[in-house]
Amino acid sequence: MEVNSNPTTSKKKLLVMKIQLESLSSFIAAADTGSFSAAGRKLKKSQAAISLSIQNLEIDLGFSLFDRDGKYPQLTQQGELFLKDTRQLMSQYTAFIERSKSISNVEQIKLCIGIDPLVCCHKINKIILDFSIAFPLVELKIVQQNSESLAQKLTDKTLDFALGVFSQNVKKHFEHIAAFHLIGSWIVSPSYVESNNLHLDNGVVKIEKSLFNQSRILLSSEIPLTDMDESTLTKQIWYVEDIHTLLSFCRNGLGIAYLPNFVVAHDLEKGSLNKLVFDLEQVESSSSRVSLIYNLGYQKSPAVEWLTNNFSNFKLCDPMSV
Repeated sequence: MEVNSNPTTSKKKLLVMKIQLESLSSFIAAADTGSFSAAGRKLKKSQAAISLSIQNLEIDLGFSLFDRDGKYPQLTQQGELFLKDTRQLMSQYTAFIERSKSISNVEQIKLCIGIDPLVCCHKINKIILDFSIAFPLVELKIVQQNSESLAQKLTDKTLDFALGVFSQNVKKHFEHIAAFHLIGSWIVSPSYVESNNLHLDNGVVKIEKSLFNQSRILLSSEIPLTDMDESTLTKQIWYVEDIHTLLSFCRNGLGIAYLPNFVVAHDLEKGSLNKLVFDLEQVESSSSRVSLIYNLGYQKSPAVEWLTNNFSNFKLCDPMSV
């Protein structure tokens, strides 16, 4: 029998072998929920099972993770430090599992992607057309919903990737690639101009900032106001999920809207909508950053690689841009 002359090394090897991923999951759940019973409900286990799992983990580690003297367990200093490392380890493990699952399906023949209608400009349509030529055998399904819904579908693993306007809070849960800038404008209808006695000059409406701040504002919930502070605006802000409904509201004189230029280009050309400026200062160059998001550890097939590269290969989405 071989005897290890270094007991410290032997103990460390034993510690690594004894720690179970299930125990780490129980520990994270207890830390997140604040109690063993709540952790049990989250993981669909009994409180006793969670408690035992954490106790075994503490024995393996050689120190306490929780202070149990109060009504609810509190993380010890060692527990707080260990929690950070555990989260990182579990994140890497999740990415490893997802990547392993997808390896056998790299050459996929079915592809489901999400595109927010708010960002589906003429360049996106051209890329989809080119994709059909480059990958004629791939069965493509395109889901068009708002960015928030697409992110949820990605979490549910019903999409390969999503293209939209996502907040930093959403993007931190996915792998993401910055794509193009989406250019938008403030617009009003001729009937709104007339009823509010606004000044119209060559299809451009001039308005004082103070009057603008007291007007009804129509917004998509997806696009942040890059040049405005929403807190200074009227309380009459309407958030409309569907851009076509928002456009219809604006055409009917319901208020002032902010929409991507590719959505309103035709209306501006035929005069059914007018562009808005503040006094002499034009604000038509506002933009939002579009991003591609996909799950951690997702293994891209050649078809997905082609699409994501092309979606992120141009800088501007605007009818006037080349």
